[in-house]
Amino acid sequence: MLKRLWQWLKRFIQRLFRSKRTVSPPLREQKTVEIIKQLTDIEYESLFLQLLAEVNDGLGRGGVKGFLAAKRINEGNLVEWLRGFGERLLASTAANDELAARLVRFGELGVGELGDVARDIGKQLTNRRGADSEEGGELELQVLPEVAKLFTLLQNNNNVVHPFIQNLGITTIPEVKTNFPALTYQINNIAQEIENIPTTWFDLGVKQTMIGDFEGAISSYDKALEIKPGYYEAWYLRGYALSNLKRNEEAIASFDKVLAIQPDYYAAWNRKGAALDHLKRYEDAIASFDQAIKIDPDNHEAWHNKGNMLDKLGEYEKALISYDKAQQLDSSCYSGWNARGVTLTSLGRDEEAILSCDKALAIQPNDHLAWFNRGNALVNLGRYEEALTSSNKALEIEPNFHQAWDNRGTALRNLGCYEEAILSYDKALEIQPDYHQVWDNRGIALGNLGRYEEAILSSSKALEIQPDFHYAWNNRGFALGNLGCHEEAILSYDKAIEIQPNFHLAWNNRGNTLLNLGRYEEAILSCDKALEIQPDFHPALYNRGIALLNLGRYEEAILSYDKALAIQPDIQQAWNNRGIAARNSINFNQLLAFSSSIARQNPQLNQRGYEGELASYEEGLKYCHQDTHPQGWGELHQAIGKAYYFRGRADSHPRSYWHKAVTSYNEALKTLTEVDFPELHLEVLQNLIRVHSDLGETAKAEELKRWGTDLLLCLLNEPNRPDKSKKQLAFKFAWLQQLTVDLAVQSGNLLQAVELAEQGKNACLSWLLDGWSDEISSPSYSQMQQLLNPTTAIVYWHLSPYALHTFILKHDTPEPIALGETGVLNQPQRLRDFEDWLKKWNEQYADYRQGKKGEVAGTWRDNLPEMLHSLSNILDINTIVSHIPDITQLILIPHRDLHRLPLHELFPPEFTISYLPSVQIGLISSSFKPQGNKLDKLLSIEHPTSSGYPSLEFAQIESQAISRMFPNPTRQRSEEATKAAVINALRQGYNIFHFTGHGIYNFHNPALSHLALAGEDKLTLVDIRNFDLSSYQLVSLAACETAITGNHTITNEYVGLVSGFMSCGVAHVVSTLWTVESEASALMMMQFYNLLQQGKSEAVALAGATQWLRNVNNAQLAAWYAGEIDKLPADEDLVRRFLSRHLDNLKNQSEPSKQPYNHPYFWSAFTITGIFPM
Repeated sequence: MLKRLWQWLKRFIQRLFRSKRTVSPPLREQKTVEIIKQLTDIEYESLFLQLLAEVNDGLGRGGVKGFLAAKRINEGNLVEWLRGFGERLLASTAANDELAARLVRFGELGVGELGDVARDIGKQLTNRRGADSEEGGELELQVLPEVAKLFTLLQNNNNVVHPFIQNLGITTIPEVKTNFPALTYQINNIAQEIENIPTTWFDLGVKQTMIGDFEGAISSYDKALEIKPGYYEAWYLRGYALSNLKRNEEAIASFDKVLAIQPDYYAAWNRKGAALDHLKRYEDAIASFDQAIKIDPDNHEAWHNKGNMLDKLGEYEKALISYDKAQQLDSSCYSGWNARGVTLTSLGRDEEAILSCDKALAIQPNDHLAWFNRGNALVNLGRYEEALTSSNKALEIEPNFHQAWDNRGTALRNLGCYEEAILSYDKALEIQPDYHQVWDNRGIALGNLGRYEEAILSSSKALEIQPDFHYAWNNRGFALGNLGCHEEAILSYDKAIEIQPNFHLAWNNRGNTLLNLGRYEEAILSCDKALEIQPDFHPALYNRGIALLNLGRYEEAILSYDKALAIQPDIQQAWNNRGIAARNSINFNQLLAFSSSIARQNPQLNQRGYEGELASYEEGLKYCHQDTHPQGWGELHQAIGKAYYFRGRADSHPRSYWHKAVTSYNEALKTLTEVDFPELHLEVLQNLIRVHSDLGETAKAEELKRWGTDLLLCLLNEPNRPDKSKKQLAFKFAWLQQLTVDLAVQSGNLLQAVELAEQGKNACLSWLLDGWSDEISSPSYSQMQQLLNPTTAIVYWHLSPYALHTFILKHDTPEPIALGETGVLNQPQRLRDFEDWLKKWNEQYADYRQGKKGEVAGTWRDNLPEMLHSLSNILDINTIVSHIPDITQLILIPHRDLHRLPLHELFPPEFTISYLPSVQIGLISSSFKPQGNKLDKLLSIEHPTSSGYPSLEFAQIESQAISRMFPNPTRQRSEEATKAAVINALRQGYNIFHFTGHGIYNFHNPALSHLALAGEDKLTLVDIRNFDLSSYQLVSLAACETAITGNHTITNEYVGLVSGFMSCGVAHVVSTLWTVESEASALMMMQFYNLLQQGKSEAVALAGATQWLRNVNNAQLAAWYAGEIDKLPADEDLVRRFLSRHLDNLKNQSEPSKQPYNHPYFWSAFTITGIFPM
């Protein structure tokens, strides 16, 4: 550092005497010559600084000319100023590397004398690099006063002065040699004057501003303002430097100082507006720009800036007026054309926006922003290929332009190139990791690929960055809905709506989710809200129609579909659903029909029943043509085929209708080919197989089945198909595997049929619990025999779209017994009867849960005995019993929807009955060798305080009473029952897990079925699958509704909490098919555990408890309560009060022989799953 100072001092003195410097300001103000408008040095410097910055950002030669013209700058005056400015730069010791580079770059544009002068100054500054490059003007200001003090000390000692001069190497300067005191005097005067001349500090601040040293510049301007408080140019550039540091409040204060001194200072008003913009004070910014316009109405810059503010306020029409005014004043301003294009896009005038961006690009072809905005408008117009080209062009110019990567991804996503789109989004996030819109768009692309878990993570990341981004809440809800998490999806939609109440997409999606939950009335309200905001939003009209259709309000549904079709007549699904509504409607509503414009145009659409259904499909074909809408055309012909088929089923002479159905299905296959629409092709094959089977054309049915199986295998073996997609595909077309069982039965190969049924069941269980696998383990018929003995048999059901089979497996028999006619494909009546019965059961149960009661018919609960009697007849239980005269223990293995039904209740009470999800799971359970059958280690999870679920009134009593039966129970109550606590406890190797809380079955994603724990915590099937639970002899879920699923039909296999626990090694699971009143459930479980304590097996104990609850009368119940009270220890107050209260109530009953629980609602819901001791 000392060496630097020494060299600087030497050069300073040499330069001082070389220039014959006098005592005057070292940096003289440049006087400008007025041509059009007199500009100060600071105004020239400010404008030139701005011009260099724009050239550095890509401004070309034409742009420079446009800039000078727009600012009304006389080039000759600017050249003169630049020469003086260059002299001052070269006289200074400051390093100006960045400024030198910019000056050279400016000169290379070839803009005439101005560029030549700039290039020369830049080169001289560059060539001067070396010793001078290390010092700046600031060094001179800091060091010179200290040098003056040094020289003053030296002049009094001649013995020191001469060596000092020699060491400096300035002995050749006569003035120094002959008159050192005079040199000292001169340096002192210069030092004093430099410190007290405001322009010295001002000029230093300008240089610091030009090289980007804004903090240093502010300090210099402050020094200038200390000397001259009214120095408005310094206030102005101080504000400019503060703006660059994003200290906008302080910048505004500086600009206000300028305007207090010089109210008509155009640049200050303009810069103040820009600072207000950064603070999002857009109205105040507009007021500033208006002041600038008032001072100089012909300057396009303020008009342009005002337009920007209006655009940000959403006042697009006004913004457009401002931009148009700016472009009238300077049509060569490419950024103005670009901004105008953005506003036109916001107004939905995308074609005009593209023209505006094209204007910008004609002036500046390398304007990446204009290419980007052009691409954005093209995306809005659906011209995705062109949008991709524009985005690519923007990225050629500016590879790190993250918005262009985002736009590129959106174009690719809309072209169906989802993987490539994700790569583009990832590139944008690599550049700008906190760009929330990209995270959200990435989530949409992942959703398009069916990768919904990843989509949720992306949307959640967007919301972590921007919590009030309503689009991300909407897209998160959409992904959750596709995972079957409908309740959570609704919460996401509600959040989007809370942020943006007029967000019609979220209202519509919310309605769609409510449809999936069967909450149709609420769905209609959501769709109505969407339509209130956007009356012509046809998806909401369509969803509204679905809800009305499901509510049986067919005429209103038809009107909703008609309104959607009036807006968008080629919606094939709407024509399809309209046909279904017309078929089901029995009361044509002329008033509603009059409101339908499409029905007024074609009165045939006012028909109802079968004719009305066909009229809807045929009308749809007028808008969905074979060449333009191949999918819609094919699906409408498929719908016509279904109409013919079901019309035939209802007719005593069906064959003519069924032949028409075959013709229509074959017509559908013309466009729904295995190449273009392979999955739809398989669906039509399913329809064809069914009708050929009913026609007795079994060879054709078999041929189509082979065709379909080959196609499905081809799809499953596609090299790029992910495992999740394979699983979804296999589930969707599980009917093909189910059909192989039917064909095996028809051919009389019953052993193969039951093995195929078991194989299909195990495949579904494995895929639902563990994900896709090509290798499925499944037992042979001989291995199935391991679960049987002379007194134990299996009743095994198999349900396909074509037949309902019942197999009976008995000990040491060469093959199973198949119930009923083996030529079942020709006699599908039992299946039809069951489907009709199941539909009625679903409807009645859904109404019961929602608290509805029919005007004539009773509730589901009232009708339960009659419904179970009908089911017994359909399943032919008496015939089954006749085949098993020596059997006392039955294992029931249901299939699909049969899992949801109390099949055990259909059999005589002499049988002890247990369930299994499959034979395979029974064999796995039997392979575990428990250390002993003693049930003494109880883990009790008691009435968790789960958010959103009602409390179970008697759960606490049940838990207390049952825990009392064990010596050292582990109990987790209420808020203690967190997920972490329950998981930790489950791993401790107890014998019994007793849970008194809510259990939820997730139809859409069974792996997310769960036990509701404290707060929002859940223990899902996915969590359970990670445990080894082979130490557990019993899991009790008796308070849970583990099977009922509403109106959904299970097309592949049922997998719920019971299957999950059993697959982890649990020996037995007690559960309920529906929620039983809490008091009855508590009594049932207390008696069950009493019987267990007496040494009864699990299945026998449940059967005994069931019979006890079913038959107990009031007098017996009172005696039971009294006996239980007597067993209680003295400190057991809670259970004592409960039992005593009920005992008192029973004593007051006038009907001691009445059986209060003698109704199947109370006891037929309880089931036990597991194997019998062998």
